[in-house]
Amino acid sequence: MPISGDLYRQIGRSAAGAVSIVAAYDRTSDHVVGLTASSFVTLSFDPPLVMFAIQHNTASYASMVSSRAFGVSLLQQSQTDIATLFATSGPEKTGKTTFEPGRALHVPLIPGALAHVECLTNQIFISGDHAIVVGLVEEARTFDGQPLLYFAQRYGTFRPLDAE
Repeated sequence: MPISGDLYRQIGRSAAGAVSIVAAYDRTSDHVVGLTASSFVTLSFDPPLVMFAIQHNTASYASMVSSRAFGVSLLQQSQTDIATLFATSGPEKTGKTTFEPGRALHVPLIPGALAHVECLTNQIFISGDHAIVVGLVEEARTFDGQPLLYFAQRYGTFRPLDAE
């Protein structure tokens, strides 16, 4: 018998994760769609693959899973306002944000992020109430800074443990 939804949410709150904005251009309107994700992870080195999960009832779901390419912006600690904005529903969030174009692909990226990853959509797996979107990395850049992390329903950042 599966665990309860409450216990499952407690497990999710116990896992710290980097905060990313995953964004794409809608194939029919070319408007930017995007969401805040803490589920972005590297998947494979050869070929270079990454993945993120998106819930079926998310407003941007249809656009994200039908896009041929997507951009991932791993946020810096100073970008909590962007993370909070993209965690909301509705198209107005993209109108309140500045994007920069990808260097290799037609994808929107958040300026000032800790890293930019440009991906071609490679595979999509439906699992439970989410789709797992796998991307083939075509371009990536990293920048100096501290990551924005999400843990126990709060934003924070990384602080190394003192060496002993």
